[in-house]
Amino acid sequence: MGKTLYVSDLDGTLLTPGQDLSPFTCRVLNRLTKRGVAFTYATARSQDSAEKVTQGLTKTLPVIIYNGGFVRQGEERRTLLSQVPSPESIARARQALDRAGLSPLVYTMLEGRERVLWRRDRERPGVARYAASRKNDRRLLPVTDDASLYRGEIFYLTCIGEEEELFPLWQELQGEEGLSVLLQEEIYQPGEYWLELMAKSATKASAAAWLKEYLGCQRMVVFGDGLNDLSLFAPADWRCAVANAVGALIKRADQVIPPNSKDGVARFLLADTAPALALGERAGDFTLRLYRPGDLEELIGLFYQTVRTVNLGDYTQEEVEAWAPSPESVDRGAWGKSLLEHYTVVAQREGKLLGFGDMDDTGYLDRLYVHKDYQGRGAAAAMAEALEGYALGRGLRKVTVHASRTARPFFEQRGYRVLYAQQVERRGVPLENFAMEKDLGEGE
Repeated sequence: MGKTLYVSDLDGTLLTPGQDLSPFTCRVLNRLTKRGVAFTYATARSQDSAEKVTQGLTKTLPVIIYNGGFVRQGEERRTLLSQVPSPESIARARQALDRAGLSPLVYTMLEGRERVLWRRDRERPGVARYAASRKNDRRLLPVTDDASLYRGEIFYLTCIGEEEELFPLWQELQGEEGLSVLLQEEIYQPGEYWLELMAKSATKASAAAWLKEYLGCQRMVVFGDGLNDLSLFAPADWRCAVANAVGALIKRADQVIPPNSKDGVARFLLADTAPALALGERAGDFTLRLYRPGDLEELIGLFYQTVRTVNLGDYTQEEVEAWAPSPESVDRGAWGKSLLEHYTVVAQREGKLLGFGDMDDTGYLDRLYVHKDYQGRGAAAAMAEALEGYALGRGLRKVTVHASRTARPFFEQRGYRVLYAQQVERRGVPLENFAMEKDLGEGE
């Protein structure tokens, strides 16, 4: 499959509704980055603003800012790709803004410094909120006239207001050949709209495609929530929309993942990266993904077949019949509820489910089953990798499991130790299993 580049939008996607990174997401991403996973973000924010809301996140790759206007490398802020509108396009946009009676935020480069200019005397409520939320932002520079406003190398224009006043301008500028024009609601301020103007070439799509080639990646997976992420979806090999995304994006997605309030991106990454991390060059015969409610019946069938065949080598016929009498005997309500509440991953190949595993928030690995025809081919190791990564993301240092006789050697190979043997009763029949524990260690 080759190396994969993962690119996520920030606001509404990677960030929580509180505009920050959850500790879980931060721990997961930093651990995956340390292990060589290629992850970065693409945002409409400036680099200063993006770094503020991603504090604690290790950034080893270039980042995409201003909706694709720039690709910059890390702390040194070296510009690798710059896509700015022509002076002629800016002049025509200015004329349209003047006709509409609107004064924008102007993002520009002045004497080698990034600046955000606006007319203080024509400041609207949205711009006032913007400035107030960035009191220590060294880019901000209020001005008193248009000659001071439209200067330097302008790369971005933004108007903030109500949809009714901005929509006519959005319509008018659709025909401007050199500009990309986007109108969307501010997710943190319902009822407030942003009209954003940038170079036609400056899109998340073009920047992400360029970065994929620059890094020599063969596959690109992207994550988004808003209309400005539609372009990011275009060059991707796999497209993920968080569950809180706008309908237009969900329709274009290959997969809908949990919402940003539930660490959807990090949960997906744990599953998607696990085969390569666990198996190295042996990975590629199957993939992992997050559990969906529609998987329940197939998983129950897989559970039944696995117990009745694989576990029969270590338990008597009476014992496996008590363990799994029939698929119909499974409490679907209880299983469905726990699989959704737990972190649950499934292994699949060409649409067929090969296995599944789940872990609760205490680090208890509840179930881990692999299809009888797919034993010993890495699916269990990959799923365990994802589940243990989930525990580490939650800040846990130990994980536990009640392993069957069949599963005990597998867990011992992964560093689990037996705490004690125990008897559990299933339909009046005692079954032996082993309470086991693994110390995940400080260095994971």
